[in-house]
Amino acid sequence: MKIKFFTLILLALSTLNSQAQEEYKQGPNSAVYETIPKGTITKHSWESSVFPNTKRDYYIYVPAQYNASKPSALMVFQDGHAYVNNDGDFRVPTVFDNLIAQGKMPVTISLFIDPGHGKNEPEAESPWRASNRSLEYDEVSSTYSDFLINEMIPELKKTYNISDDPKMRAIAGLSSGAISAFSAAWFHPEAFQKVLSHYGSFTDIRGGHNYPPMIRKGEKKDIKIFMQDGSTDLDNQYGNWWLANLQMESALKFKDYEYEFVGGTGGHNGKHAGSILPESLMWLWSDVVPEKVASQVYPYPSAKADTLLMKGETMHLNDMEFTVNFMKAAAKKTFHNATKEQILLIKEGEVKATLNGKSKTIGANSVLVLMPGDKAELISSAEGAEYYQKIYSSKNMDMKRGKEAGSEILNYNEIEYKEHDRGGVRSYFHRKTAMCPYYEMHMTNLNSGIKSHEPHTHDATEIIIMIEGETEMEIGNKKYQGKAGDAYFLASSIPHAIRNTGKEQTRYVAFQWY
Repeated sequence: MKIKFFTLILLALSTLNSQAQEEYKQGPNSAVYETIPKGTITKHSWESSVFPNTKRDYYIYVPAQYNASKPSALMVFQDGHAYVNNDGDFRVPTVFDNLIAQGKMPVTISLFIDPGHGKNEPEAESPWRASNRSLEYDEVSSTYSDFLINEMIPELKKTYNISDDPKMRAIAGLSSGAISAFSAAWFHPEAFQKVLSHYGSFTDIRGGHNYPPMIRKGEKKDIKIFMQDGSTDLDNQYGNWWLANLQMESALKFKDYEYEFVGGTGGHNGKHAGSILPESLMWLWSDVVPEKVASQVYPYPSAKADTLLMKGETMHLNDMEFTVNFMKAAAKKTFHNATKEQILLIKEGEVKATLNGKSKTIGANSVLVLMPGDKAELISSAEGAEYYQKIYSSKNMDMKRGKEAGSEILNYNEIEYKEHDRGGVRSYFHRKTAMCPYYEMHMTNLNSGIKSHEPHTHDATEIIIMIEGETEMEIGNKKYQGKAGDAYFLASSIPHAIRNTGKEQTRYVAFQWY
């Protein structure tokens, strides 16, 4: 069955003739950030017995999070020199650094391998001109995948703990390298379950045009495939690449494979493929990473009724519920949880807040931070009140730390405002809690038409609540719009930046924690 990837960026990119080839640009998830742990890359050479009298270069990427006691996922890239280049169209090591840090991919070792070149041949002008490239890549056979399985992967496993689970194995390539990637999974689905195909040569070079009927007539295999191509791809004596990829898509759909095809207007190059690489990889690995709260905007409810805005696991929290709640005139609400922490932000109205027997009247934008075991009470004024509530437990819980830090009520009217050239800021707290060794909250006033900063990352997870005005938030490679009452969720290590799109100064509250 065709699985639709939910991000709108892929829907936009799949609309043909929507943009010219030169307009494809890499997004923030392809950029380098100081806070993201960096993997290592080493270069090696290999002489094969499966392809005798050949030699080739290959590169190994090892993520910073690799732990030898735990099996790592593996991804193999044909024409490895093109994918490993951090100044090229793909920049795979940088994208891997970002997605692994965000938890969007498993910890993955990568083999970037070039095609073989005859040892007795004159030196090739470039790896693209390697004498064995077409023989290895375009043949519709298991020979090349046998080489990977019997030579290269055992060589890697001498040094690294690599999973044998095919769902933890992916293989990718461009052009002829893409058809070799598909062949590896087709002939050895027990070794490779995931395929990433960039403008694949499913044409009549060495029989690749036979794959669509082979898929239609053959037994369905356990293969998950992401395909990309452009409508101005090659058209020559071997076939039309765009039509060949459409035939592949049609065959996969007919046979009910799990696949995604993203078409564009580009040609036989990596511009389009590189621009969507982060989304491609997130889709490909989505079945083996834990589902967490999605980084996006969560709209304020249209009806004034208690509403769950977001719920689930985050990088640092076992579980979290974030709600908006409504109190009728003079209503009373009590708060107590022995094992979870809570934070309340008054959205509208005035309340009498009581914490461990001590009371204070507070209004909009005031906050109550409640440690596990402590008790609090809110009584709304005659006009009623609204509040946001976050209740959560942590992967780094320390009840002693929570008792030492204590609960507190923070009155908005007592928080100092500091003006700066972009607007201003109110700092609520920077502290420890039972659930979080780091917890910080502030309110930003942002002037019209400007960004608070360019896309950046940090270890902390963040929720931003719009108090007033209109904003646009870049999150990863997507953009979202938020208005008063809406909340943005920003996962740990995801690139993000917020811009005031309104004509007046906007205000928003930010919670950060790890």
